[in-house]
Amino acid sequence: MNKLFRILRRSVNPAQPGEAPSEAPVEATSVRPGAETPAAPADRTLFIGHTRFSVHQHGSGYFNATRGAELGAGFSEEEYTQWLYSETRLAPRTEIFTTLSLPQLALAAKDHDVVHFVSYSPSLPDHHKAQLKEAAERHGFLRLNETTKPVNSTPSRALVNKALGERDHGSRPFGVYRLDDDDLLSVGYFDQMASYVTPRHIGWWVSLGTGFSAIRMEGRYAYTRELYYPKSAFGPMAVAAKNDDGEILNLSAPKHTVMDKFNPTILDSREPAYFHIRHESQDSTVKGSVAPFYPEAMSRILGEGPADLDQVSELFPVLSGVVSHEPGPAERGVRLSTGPLALSRESVTFEWAHEGPLALVLKPSAGAGLKANQVQVRLTVAAEGDAEIDAAASKFFTQAKFRHSDRDGTFWSYMPQKPSGFGHVLPIEPPRGVRVTAITLVTAKSEEVHLDSVVAYPLPVRKS
Repeated sequence: MNKLFRILRRSVNPAQPGEAPSEAPVEATSVRPGAETPAAPADRTLFIGHTRFSVHQHGSGYFNATRGAELGAGFSEEEYTQWLYSETRLAPRTEIFTTLSLPQLALAAKDHDVVHFVSYSPSLPDHHKAQLKEAAERHGFLRLNETTKPVNSTPSRALVNKALGERDHGSRPFGVYRLDDDDLLSVGYFDQMASYVTPRHIGWWVSLGTGFSAIRMEGRYAYTRELYYPKSAFGPMAVAAKNDDGEILNLSAPKHTVMDKFNPTILDSREPAYFHIRHESQDSTVKGSVAPFYPEAMSRILGEGPADLDQVSELFPVLSGVVSHEPGPAERGVRLSTGPLALSRESVTFEWAHEGPLALVLKPSAGAGLKANQVQVRLTVAAEGDAEIDAAASKFFTQAKFRHSDRDGTFWSYMPQKPSGFGHVLPIEPPRGVRVTAITLVTAKSEEVHLDSVVAYPLPVRKS
C-alpha cells in the first residue's frame, strides 16, 4: 500500500493547466449544533461533497459571467455583482438547492457517511444566507463555508481535512464529488459510486453519464428528457486518500470535459444518476446582452428521448408530481388544428393571441417523421405601439434561428427534423416588445405532409 501511495504521489494530480488556485484555509465553517458527526463505521464509504453557491469571483476565467467581453459577458465588477446577487437569479437557485437538491441528497446519503460543504461569499445577501443556515439545521451532513478566497468546484484540502478530522478514517480511500446548486443526484448515486471507492482506484475519477434534464417553468419542470452526457459536471467524483505523510492524493479538479486526459476515468452510464435543471439564470446562458433562452435550452436537452416519469419519481422523489413531457405547461397547450391536417404548398395560417415565447409541436400522422427543411414556419410579428422591427429585434430573431423575409416581412425557420418522441418541437421566442400574431405553415417540398395535430404551448415570459 505504501508503495502504491508513493507511485500515486509522483504521478497523480499535478496542478492542471489553467487551474484556479486551491482555496486558502477556511475562514468560517458551521455545523448544526449537536450534529457532530461520529466516527463512521469502517464498512460505510465516506463521501465529501462540495457546492459553490454564487461565490463572488469577478475576473475569474471559468464562467461566462466573469470573463472579458471577448469571451464572455464582459461585466464590470458592479454589473457582475448586481447580476450575481439579483433576486431574479438567486431566488430560484436558493429554492432549488434548499428544497430539492439537499433533501434529495439526504435520501441518497442514508446508508453512507456523507459530508457536504457549501461555499459562499460574505457579501451573499443575508436572507439567502439565512436559508442556507436553516438548511444546515435540517441536514446534519451539511457544512457551511463562508470565505473570501477563490473557490474551486471541488472542496479544498482545508475542507477535506476538516471532514477527515471529524472521524478516524486513516488511509482508507474516500470519494470527493461536486454538485452544482441547480442539479440533483439520484437516490442511488452513492450506491453506484461506493463500488469504485477502493484502494486500487485511488487517483481515478468516476463519471456517471446517464440522467435526466428538464426546463424549469414557474416551479415545475417541463420537457423532461433522458440525457446522456459522459464527463459532465453533474456529480463527477474523484477517488482520494491520505498517504503516510498526511498528503491528500487526487483533489485537484481538471476541467470536467477532459478529466480523462489527466486521470484514469471510469464511465458508468447504466442507470440515471442526475437530474439537470435548465433555467435562464445559469452562467452558461449569460451572453452579456439579452439573448434567446428557450431555443438553446430545448436544443441542448433534446437528448435521447422523453424521460420515463415513473423512473424519475422513483430516483428523484422530491420531483414527484412536478415533471412533465410537454415542452411547456401542459394545461396551457392550445390546439391550433381542429383535426388531422394535410400541408401542401398552399400555406395554412393560425392566429396567435398570446404574448411571449411559445413551443410549437407538429405530430405527423401514422408515426411518420419530418424530413429536413420539409415544413417552413413563418411568423407574423408586431412591435409595441406599431413600431418598426428594429435591428436589435432582428438580431434576436436571428439568434433564435429565424431569418427575416424581405418579401412579406415575416420571420421564418424550418421545423426540426429530429423528433422529440411525441412530435417535432420548435421553440419560438420573440424579443421583448415584440409579439407573434400569426403562425403560418407551408411545405417547402412538393409532397404533402399529413399531421395528426398542431399544438402550441405558451411559455412563461422571462423575467430578465
